[in-house]
Amino acid sequence: MRKVIVNQETCTGCGLCSRVCSKKILKMNHEQVEVVDYADWGCCQCGLCMSVCPTRSIQVEGLNYDEFVALPESEIDYVTLEGMLSSRRSIRSFKDKSVEREVLDQVIRVSAMSPIGSPPTNVQVLVLDKREHLDELYQDTVRCWEKLMRLMRNPLYRIVSKRVAGDRQYHALISHALPSARVCCASADSGKNIFTFDAPAIILFHGHRLGVCVVENCWLAASYATIAAHSLGLGSIFSGMIPPIVNMNVDVKRKLGIPDENDVQSCLMLGYPNVKFRRKIPREHKEVRYR
Repeated sequence: MRKVIVNQETCTGCGLCSRVCSKKILKMNHEQVEVVDYADWGCCQCGLCMSVCPTRSIQVEGLNYDEFVALPESEIDYVTLEGMLSSRRSIRSFKDKSVEREVLDQVIRVSAMSPIGSPPTNVQVLVLDKREHLDELYQDTVRCWEKLMRLMRNPLYRIVSKRVAGDRQYHALISHALPSARVCCASADSGKNIFTFDAPAIILFHGHRLGVCVVENCWLAASYATIAAHSLGLGSIFSGMIPPIVNMNVDVKRKLGIPDENDVQSCLMLGYPNVKFRRKIPREHKEVRYR
């Protein structure tokens, strides 16, 4: 369990830390903060208490105040935010131009600011920005989807696949993934890449397959990455065709240096866009209800 220390000499007893502590190990006792030792719970190192403390009186093991940056006084207004988000589109045509490492670092830095289900984060990130590695992943993706399509012609293999994958994933495979793979592989035969669209950078978000909230954590991080990329003049698009190939093929996974026990949850392809959209596309949820 991580140690939490409260400096009683500088603590003012304001109680802010006890209000934000997600694990409720900080509580007020006669205008003083106490650390409650819950053996089955404990500090998760989220840093909220150190972030809110006006006198820097709390020290969480593994965290340093020098790494906590003061937040800006002004916040982005709704109109600006909506305008920026509504202008982001999925990009399928990229310029033949590499993305600078400094820009990719900025995208990754913002992605790490996304909410996480249970701190500390279990998200791991792999960035591919060298053409030989991008081309190799593309070729592996084509080869593996072609093999899977051949296997799925076997009725027995389809029965086993359904039992292993479950109804929801099997339905997604039959109704969406395989038809998409047929189109993508046919395009590959004619020399057109619509698996990765020749994107100059691909970011894979992965984590231990048994990790708490790892799927949600990876997707939230990837979503933040798309917003950061857009603000930096990059276009991006998610790929649903690459993660299953990496996860089902140990050789591909090891070639990428991803641990065997990890699964890729989200794949983001990005680069400088070849097109510029001029109008906002209307988007609404299927249904919104209040009760």
